[in-house]
Amino acid sequence: MRQDIIIRGTTRTGLVVLLPDEGEFAAVLQRLEDRLAGSGRFFAGGRVRVHVGNRQLTAEDSEALEQTLQRAGMVLLSVKEGGDPVAEMQAPEAGAPPAPEPSPGNALVITKTLRSGQEVRHDGDVIVLGDVNPGAMVVATGHIVVMGALRGVAHAGCAGNRTAIVAATKLRPTQLRIAEVIGRAPDGDAPQSYPEVARIRGDLIVVEASAEKRQASALEAVGAKEDR
Repeated sequence: MRQDIIIRGTTRTGLVVLLPDEGEFAAVLQRLEDRLAGSGRFFAGGRVRVHVGNRQLTAEDSEALEQTLQRAGMVLLSVKEGGDPVAEMQAPEAGAPPAPEPSPGNALVITKTLRSGQEVRHDGDVIVLGDVNPGAMVVATGHIVVMGALRGVAHAGCAGNRTAIVAATKLRPTQLRIAEVIGRAPDGDAPQSYPEVARIRGDLIVVEASAEKRQASALEAVGAKEDR
């Protein structure tokens, strides 16, 4: 039986919350409230489907669950009893990338391009093995790494982590945020042949070449000096 509260984001249907199906429901709700409170306003505005496993909720239980979510600024869409919620949550959505799977270190890995209108929120790092198109959004409490073109919205360190970074092979977001700091992409769409990393320095977001590119540039400079 599940003992942990699991909160997962999907690209189209919002958030899915899996609650333990054993123990006093009031105690489970208190754990859920503590978990949401510890995430700041990260989940505020989230639309939620809740799975309660083999537990059968009374009308009072359902009302208490809805109130708990409302206090965190969340909207309860549905409550499901029975079935295998883990398997259902992992099933791919028609016409959309599958729900990201957690990897070690509390990271989510998305293996397809995020299209306009798709949104991913995760308490941890997010890695996208594809592009983030205009109109798509990625929000994470940790780092965001896009192994492709980032042209949508990215908000790393959304719970206040100013050490978070946003990295992409092509970094051209419509909006870029790290913690409370907002930046934007450079003007134009100049050719870019190397990854870039955005991070906070002082009170500004700066975009730098990746460490590998800086090292290569340093080696080229050394080689040029030796040639002279």
